[in-house]
Amino acid sequence: MFTQNLQEDFSKAQQDFLAYAKNPELLEGELEQASVFFQAPAVKNLIAFGAEHNEFLEQIAETFSDIGSMDIYRGCLTGYLIGLYGESEITSENADRALAAFFQHILSLCEQYMALVCQRIGTTVDQLEEDDDLAEAFYQFSPDSLLEETPALVKAWKGVSMLSLGLMSRISSCRPLRELLRSADRIAERCFYLDNYCDTVGFVPHILNMVEEETVVLLSPATKNGVEVSLREIDSNNLFFTLLQFTLYHERLLEPLGAQPFTYREVVERIARHELVEEDEWPEQLYESGCFGYYTYPALQPDGSYNEMGTVWGEGTLYEVPKLDGRYVILLTKPNIQRSWGNAFVSSTHSQLRPEVKLIRRLSREETEEWLEKIHAVRNVHS
Repeated sequence: MFTQNLQEDFSKAQQDFLAYAKNPELLEGELEQASVFFQAPAVKNLIAFGAEHNEFLEQIAETFSDIGSMDIYRGCLTGYLIGLYGESEITSENADRALAAFFQHILSLCEQYMALVCQRIGTTVDQLEEDDDLAEAFYQFSPDSLLEETPALVKAWKGVSMLSLGLMSRISSCRPLRELLRSADRIAERCFYLDNYCDTVGFVPHILNMVEEETVVLLSPATKNGVEVSLREIDSNNLFFTLLQFTLYHERLLEPLGAQPFTYREVVERIARHELVEEDEWPEQLYESGCFGYYTYPALQPDGSYNEMGTVWGEGTLYEVPKLDGRYVILLTKPNIQRSWGNAFVSSTHSQLRPEVKLIRRLSREETEEWLEKIHAVRNVHS
C-alpha cells in the first residue's frame, strides 16, 4: 500500500516530468544530444523514483500515455522510454496505443519535413531517388535553419530515430500493438522510404512484416521425403533457414531430406533463439551456412532441374512464397551455390522476439509423392 507521503512525492515527480515533457522550449544541445533530455532533473527524478519504489512503476508507465500532448521531440524520447520500460515488462496498454498514434503522427511530420527541404533545394521528394547530387544536397541541408519557422517538423525529424527504437521494442513483444499498426495506412511503405534518409525507421516494418504463425510443407523431390513445420515470429527467410536446419538436425532429418553435410554449432543456435550467450562464448565470426537450396514449387522443371528464378531468397519472408492448395510449399535440394548469412540474419531484428521453428510431423512417402504429383499436374496445366 502506498503511504500518503509517497503518493504525494510520486505525484510531484509525475507532474514535474509532464510539465517538462510538454514544454516546447528545449534546453541547449537537446536536439543534438538525446542525453540532455534524459539527464534533465524532471526526467531523472521520475526514473529514480521508480527505481527506488518499484510499486509505482506501473503508474510511471501509465504516465507515458500522455505522449500525444508532449512536445514533439520530448515525446519521441518518451517513446524510447516506453520501449525501455517495456523490456522490463513494465507496460501500459494506454501508453502502447498512444505510442502507435504518436508514431504515425511523427511519420507525417517527417514526410512534411522532407517535402519542405526539397522545396528549399529546388527539387521534389520523388527526384531524390533519381539524382545523387540532389540526394547529397538533401543530406547537407541543415535542419536548424528551419527550427524557428517549423519547429514541429524539425523536432520530428531529429527525434524519429529514437522513437523508432522504442516502438521496435514494444512491437517485438506485443502482438496486439503489431496488429494495430498493421491496420494503419501504408506504415511499412512509409517507413522503408524514410529509412533512406534517417536511421532505424526501416527496422519497424521488418517486424510488422514478419511471419507471426504459419505452417510450411517442405519436400525433397530427390529423396521423396517431406516434413511439415510451424513458424512463429520469423522476420526473414534466412532466420527461418537457420532455425529449420537446427530443428532438422536435432530430429535427425537432414540426411533423409537430402541436405549437404551440416556443421552444428550450439552457440549459434542459442544466439538465433535469443538465449543467453556470455561475451567470451560469442563466435569471432557469426554466420550460418545453408545446407539446402530452397525453391518455390513452380521452379521444379520436367527434367528434375530447377528454375533459379524460383529460388526462395533469404532476405524475403515466407509470405513471398506461392501457395499450392492453400499451403505454403517449399522444395529442398542440395545447394548449387554455397550461401551463408551473417549477424543481421542469424538472429531476428530485435532481441524481444521469440522466433521458433518446430517440426509438426514427418510426411509419409506416399504423402510426399502426392504433393509432387500435384506440382507436376499444375505445371502441366500451365505449360
